[in-house]
Amino acid sequence: MSDEEEDYMSDKFLVGLQDVRPSLVHNRGRKRQIEVESKKDELKKRQRETAASSGNVDNVRLQQSLNKPISADNKGFQLLAKMGYKAGSGLGITSDARTEPVGITIKSGRGGLGREAAVAELALKRQKLRRAHLLNKAGIKSDEEVSTEAYRRRATHKAEERKLQYDIKRCQQTCESLDLKSAITEPDLDFFWPPKPKDEDESQSDADDPEVEVPPKQEPYSPSEQLELLTGYLRTAYCFCYWCGTHYDDAEDLGSNCPGLTRDEH
Repeated sequence: MSDEEEDYMSDKFLVGLQDVRPSLVHNRGRKRQIEVESKKDELKKRQRETAASSGNVDNVRLQQSLNKPISADNKGFQLLAKMGYKAGSGLGITSDARTEPVGITIKSGRGGLGREAAVAELALKRQKLRRAHLLNKAGIKSDEEVSTEAYRRRATHKAEERKLQYDIKRCQQTCESLDLKSAITEPDLDFFWPPKPKDEDESQSDADDPEVEVPPKQEPYSPSEQLELLTGYLRTAYCFCYWCGTHYDDAEDLGSNCPGLTRDEH
């Protein structure tokens, strides 16, 4: 082995190691250094724990001292008594004079002085944003005064509208399926079948072409009216009750076994 090459078993490889156990080091000086550093780390750890616990104890004692009234042998109390102050009375000549000292808040954390105010302001802003999102989701303007009962009514109305659209979609699918089985190629009303996607270019060309006859628009119906017409058509044409989900044999079977025409009757 040449002189330039270092032996991996020599003490040079142990110089940079901080977590080596003293029992593994054969050099006495290095072993002593590791033991001293370990004791220093343990001492610092105990000092931090002691400082934290003593700080909490001091804060408790300070708070207890502040809650006690000033005794009569206190120098400040004696000076106030010479100027006419009496225990329990307020300082000043006004009727709303302060009778209790201004309270203090003991700061135990390491955050900045304005951090607590910033956190409180952030929480308030998040609460306002959350409320605005809920109002927007319920279809309520943010500047509109809303009570709990009004919010519940609007939320219930939204849920009913979603349920109504779901029922209409299911009725349209059922109506289209039964019509096609009966060799009907076009619905009696446009909304009896699910809407078909139409190419924008095709619709634009049809509107520009004067020879293409554009069918007149049908009378608009509200969602509840559409559902009523759809369920009535299915009952009359196919003896099918959407609310029962049953295909009856004939009109007599439908009239005697079906509870009614609406969801509430079922």
